[in-house]
Amino acid sequence: MTGAAKRNMLRLMLVLCVVSSIMATGLNLGQEAKTWWTKQVYSTHFYTTGRLSEREVKYAGEVGFKSVFGVTNHTTPGYIGDEPVPTTDEIKQIATELAGLDFDIFPPEITTYKSMEAIEYFTTAVNDLPKPMLVYCTGSYTSTGTVLLYFLHMTQDEPSFEPKIYTDEFFQIGRAMGHDFDMDEDLIELVSEITGEPPIELRTEPNNEVEYYYLYWHAKFVSSDWFVTGQIRKGHVSAALEGGYKAIVNNRRGVTSPPDETPTQEEVTLLNIKDSTGTYEEGGRQSPERLLETRIDPDKPNEYISPESETNFEDRNPGEFGDDIGYNEDNEQEAMQASTLPYLHMPFTTSQLTADLFYAYVDELEALSQHGPVIVHCRSGYRATLVALLAEGHFNCRDSDWAMTQAGLMGFHYVEDSHEHKVLQDVLDSGKCIGASSGSKPHEHNVYKVVLVAMVFLRLFGI
Repeated sequence: MTGAAKRNMLRLMLVLCVVSSIMATGLNLGQEAKTWWTKQVYSTHFYTTGRLSEREVKYAGEVGFKSVFGVTNHTTPGYIGDEPVPTTDEIKQIATELAGLDFDIFPPEITTYKSMEAIEYFTTAVNDLPKPMLVYCTGSYTSTGTVLLYFLHMTQDEPSFEPKIYTDEFFQIGRAMGHDFDMDEDLIELVSEITGEPPIELRTEPNNEVEYYYLYWHAKFVSSDWFVTGQIRKGHVSAALEGGYKAIVNNRRGVTSPPDETPTQEEVTLLNIKDSTGTYEEGGRQSPERLLETRIDPDKPNEYISPESETNFEDRNPGEFGDDIGYNEDNEQEAMQASTLPYLHMPFTTSQLTADLFYAYVDELEALSQHGPVIVHCRSGYRATLVALLAEGHFNCRDSDWAMTQAGLMGFHYVEDSHEHKVLQDVLDSGKCIGASSGSKPHEHNVYKVVLVAMVFLRLFGI
């Protein structure tokens, strides 16, 4: 066996370990309705984000994060769209005093994450802080690079470390998450310094063509045409516009559903209230009695909600288009129309999504994509990811293997032979794509091929 073949086999084994670990734990905080905006980075222990709001820090504590690490120090308040965001000192206070999270940040003398000093500091912090860890910066680019540099460094420094990555995986994983690390010459040189491998060729054209992606970093990358989010906050609509997104597709159910106009409002996220407690059960989820029963932590102080709050839980969330019952699609549609963003309501539950349903909307989806990058959203991103994968695959001739792998790299681990897998096969392997050529679109990311082979091995050996 040649050296290259041995190395490829080693990488396959490493990916097998990572994929089986993720599948075995079933942990994915990036799929939670409250923390859909976090991005799992090749491990169940590390998630990255952009600049955090007060609400997002509290949500992180509620779903099970144990620590927060700041890559960027924000010394002045800011905004994401119309929503104010705190300084780093305020984030630290919220995290440690209200959300029950440990906190650390690069000290002032570390001025860039692209240095061995930064990597060594982060490595020490990882050893000290409990996991899962949320790593944030301004637009998720630097935080994701920090975590992947840590993986790269530990792969070289510690033989037993998992998950291992090398030069190719570093840049491929980054691209799959919408980050063009291979356009940064300093980063390319640092990766070469860490691994001892030759520097890769500098990319001159971006893979993610949304120029101001960082302004609405919440969106998860599928392709330069299609992005995915959970529930967009009302205050973030202007951020999506400023970021360069050109249309919105909403997969959440409306106030009622045909044919008999059954009430179908979904839940909204509420601070210190458990999710999945049922919109209409026991007299309504947002009744005082029901809310008291479904608190996450009955001992939270009232100031956890706000300094003026008379309760230690939230009972309404108009910021996520909520009313007295739950999520109200009419409110979102009104806000989108006011923003001038083209908007399509394509409601379904996951079990309702079929090839026929997708084809029923395919002309409208194609028309929206002509405007430019489209955000598809639902509550947590799960349904929306299916639609975005179907759209990208159908319009650009990618197959279901690509879709399953891209979903996994986004943190959505659809199971083989599941309903989700079948829908992807029914559309993407049908030969009906309308791209430039039939069959799978050639894809430059070798990591997809490696992971696909890994999935086959997992199935064969029952891992």
